[in-house]
Amino acid sequence: MSVGNFTDPGMEMAVRLRLACEVHDERIVNHLDRVSRYACEIARLAGLPTAKLMELHYAAPLHDIGKIGLPLGLLNKPGQLTAEERVVIQSHTVIGHRILEGSEWPVINCAARVALSHHECWDGSGYPHGLKGEQIPLEARIVAVADVFDALISHRAYKPAWEEEHAIEEMQKLRKTKFDPALLDLFLANLTGMALPAAEE
Repeated sequence: MSVGNFTDPGMEMAVRLRLACEVHDERIVNHLDRVSRYACEIARLAGLPTAKLMELHYAAPLHDIGKIGLPLGLLNKPGQLTAEERVVIQSHTVIGHRILEGSEWPVINCAARVALSHHECWDGSGYPHGLKGEQIPLEARIVAVADVFDALISHRAYKPAWEEEHAIEEMQKLRKTKFDPALLDLFLANLTGMALPAAEE
């Protein structure tokens, strides 16, 4: 995504912050695009207004911005993480929020909520604060669905890419524990009509 002429300075800042994520790890570029597009489709299906869709379009790619504070060797470690390493990885939510919080621009505030809370779980078992149900910001619940789906169907250092059917089955198992069930249902019911590019990583 290039930095063009923006009338909204918050959107320009979001694009520049996204570029910082790409510089840190250039392999995530396609992932950021897909998460943004999935998230906007879910938001549209959920009936969010156009202004919110535009906000989410720029905010969603910043969901993992806190990872720029973590070493790439750990982020790309093959195999299982130790308990100590999981704690470090999980800290990216708080780091991301610290980078983004307190902005005067709505899109950056949206990104801050997403960065902090996209690993919270519907049943309260997530992190960093153990939020439950609708305590989790709506934007973060939307991005959680988009992010997990794309991660499952993409190759990662710790796993091969999953077939789409396998990913769907796994997400359905987590329907009322990890995900907002209504948002997950919307996404899965409309997935075949989204015509989005396949994962390439």
